[in-house]
Amino acid sequence: MSKPLTGPQHSSIVILTVVLALICVDISWARVVTDEIGRSVNIASAPQRIISLAPGITETLYFLGLDDYIAGVTTFCDWPAAARKKPRIGGFSNPSLEKIVGLKPDLIIATADGNRKDTVRQLERLGLSVYVINPSGITGFLNSIVNIGGITDREKEAGKLVEGLRKRLSHITRRIRNKHRPRVFFQLGMEPVFTVGRGTLIHEMIEQAGGINVAGQDIARYPVYSAEGIIAASPEIIVFAPMVNDRNFAAVNKFWQTIGDIPAVKNKKIYPIDADLINRASPRIFDAIEIMARIFHPDVKFTR
Repeated sequence: MSKPLTGPQHSSIVILTVVLALICVDISWARVVTDEIGRSVNIASAPQRIISLAPGITETLYFLGLDDYIAGVTTFCDWPAAARKKPRIGGFSNPSLEKIVGLKPDLIIATADGNRKDTVRQLERLGLSVYVINPSGITGFLNSIVNIGGITDREKEAGKLVEGLRKRLSHITRRIRNKHRPRVFFQLGMEPVFTVGRGTLIHEMIEQAGGINVAGQDIARYPVYSAEGIIAASPEIIVFAPMVNDRNFAAVNKFWQTIGDIPAVKNKKIYPIDADLINRASPRIFDAIEIMARIFHPDVKFTR
């Protein structure tokens, strides 16, 4: 009968067993995935230190309960408030590679709409795992949530979040069915005035909220409109994203008064909407859809 191991031998075997167990866990989780622009990304283990390269990504990570795993964010990541306390890696178009490397991430999540290809390539050359999302429209964005959940070991949370967002959108759709769809001009800039065309997330949000985007047939994603073009489009409602230095909307109101000869101005139907809700691909875009649905259909109750 063999004697039980004691002392150093026993300790060595215990340590070896633990190490092997950890290795097995890593191997069982390790995967090579294809990101949303077709790149192969090697993720060795469930990420513990994640860097976000865009505000919308940061917000999505918080929605998935990954607060404690976020190692760094951009200077523009300011929601929720806790994100402001995370280490900063610079802007999302020009992040600091040195700061990113110094934070020792095991996963970096970038977006094709905002982050430069060169940035992704440089991080890749440094041996870092960079997953790029490329949400196209609302369905594409919901798929991005699922993909982010898959690479961060949050599949269940992602599935639950997507299910809730789909139900919320379905509720809005049911409430506005058979309602008049007003013609909407979405103002993004002042000099020049430009708006959103087809193929943009905002265009789809307008449509889902029960409006008709007057620039929806434009080939350009962000077409520029002259005063004559706006008058010809004859929008019934104008929605604009407030500019940082125009908190009282004075410049916007002054501009539209010079146009004058359109239904939206005559009927005083010019509405601001939080730019962050509109410009960031995050679960909060559904807040924006509901806000616009209330603007377009003030007679409808959207109780959840």
